[in-house]
Amino acid sequence: MSEDILWFWAVLFFTVPPVLRFRENFLVPGLAMLLTFGFFTQSYWMPDFFNASDWHYIIGICLSILLFYFICGFLVHYYWFKDKSENLKNMGAFSLLLKAWISGNAIAVSEDYITELRRFKLFELRWEDISRIDQSELDIVLSDDVEREPEILSEIRIKRDFHEFPVVEKQLMKREMI
Repeated sequence: MSEDILWFWAVLFFTVPPVLRFRENFLVPGLAMLLTFGFFTQSYWMPDFFNASDWHYIIGICLSILLFYFICGFLVHYYWFKDKSENLKNMGAFSLLLKAWISGNAIAVSEDYITELRRFKLFELRWEDISRIDQSELDIVLSDDVEREPEILSEIRIKRDFHEFPVVEKQLMKREMI
């Protein structure tokens, strides 16, 4: 029985990295949750799936496992970006990092720079360094036209439905870039 408990904790922590990497769709977190739930039932408690009262516990345990993945993911995300940008550090970017972790991306705009955060990716651009502006009906794309690796962000994409869009547009007009 004690080795079963160790297997449960090992599987729970072992499944965190794939869930962080493939969080965009629910397939990987869902399968990891089911795998971990299976080891949980071997270690602690075997539910009776035909008993309706056990389903509350089953759903609660599965949601707890998913919440654990979400919290671990945010902590890794926070410590990854915490010291990556001095501008974000000065801004106190906890809420920005939380927004980027939940929704997938976030934009920070100031008088001197604009930053786009995506899951484990950061691209910061000073207003003076912008060399290309592509404007369409759906979004504005800002870039410095420096060739980078495909995994590294090389442009900032601001959709019109972002609440930062008017601020960015105002900054671009102020600098007579659009």
